[in-house]
Amino acid sequence: MKRTTIKDNARLTGLSVSAVSRALKDHPDISATTKARVREVAEALNYVPNPNAQSLRTQSSKLIAVILPKANTFFFPELLQGISEVVAQQGYSLLFLQSDNSLLREQELVDYCLQRFTEGVLISLSVESHGVEHLDKLRRAGIPVVLLDKVVENTWYPCVTIDDEAVTFQAVKKIIDKGHRHILGLFDDARLLMSQLRSKGFQRALDTHRLPNQPAQAVMVQKEADIEARLEIGLNQFPETTALFTMSDKLMVRAYQVLNRLGYHIPEDIGLISISDGKAPYYLHPNITHMRHSGAQVGKTATTLLFELDYNETVTAPHRFVEVELVELGSV
Repeated sequence: MKRTTIKDNARLTGLSVSAVSRALKDHPDISATTKARVREVAEALNYVPNPNAQSLRTQSSKLIAVILPKANTFFFPELLQGISEVVAQQGYSLLFLQSDNSLLREQELVDYCLQRFTEGVLISLSVESHGVEHLDKLRRAGIPVVLLDKVVENTWYPCVTIDDEAVTFQAVKKIIDKGHRHILGLFDDARLLMSQLRSKGFQRALDTHRLPNQPAQAVMVQKEADIEARLEIGLNQFPETTALFTMSDKLMVRAYQVLNRLGYHIPEDIGLISISDGKAPYYLHPNITHMRHSGAQVGKTATTLLFELDYNETVTAPHRFVEVELVELGSV
């Protein structure tokens, strides 16, 4: 992977590599005018000296960074496993960073990646990130960036996700094919593009089959602490509900707990289907029918794509969809 080096500065300023190096080190034999020009170009290129002496000689840190919004017990462990496997195969090391769903922290971590001389960055965006302008300094420095899982719309950057809308449509269609006509959906924070697309797939499935479809049937949950209360409100508002779709393992497990507490029997009283990493559904009884979304495959695909990128070439940013399979168990 190529990134900005002293040679790039030398090419643009017309100076020798050694002269650029001395200017950046404020050497007395370099004029103030030349130093200013070199620093101006360095800033434009987002050039960051590598603090590691060996890396300065080789211009290679062999380090890939992954920035995640918040680690949890469901999807992200598999995701990291897939990333780690490809990174190790390529002879690189992995730097794991967490933004805590904060845009400010995410911006700080991007700067940290520059300081650490990382050669590539994988990032799942925070819920506060509605654009990717803060990633542009990585691109200008020649550092490849791939977005995965939680992405934004119309981005220049390559992305790896599932086809959120289509997968949700397929899941809801399965419920409908089982005879359910009154369906409730439970979704994560509405600020996430993922939630918007999955909600769109949910509503499109209901409309396609001419079933009741009120906006409130798509229950959006902004805070994890509100999951149970929001679901209870939805069930009270639509007491005729016979099936529930959840867009993630986190929501599925919490919904399962609420349904049990309220006295619902699955699938006799209410059906349950989810998008899942494929492990959590087997911890519940009955096992939950789900659309298996492999975090490991997302990680492998995104990391493989990262190693294919070369920002010295003109590329069309691809959006790669990872395949999802329906796993029919006993909850619908």
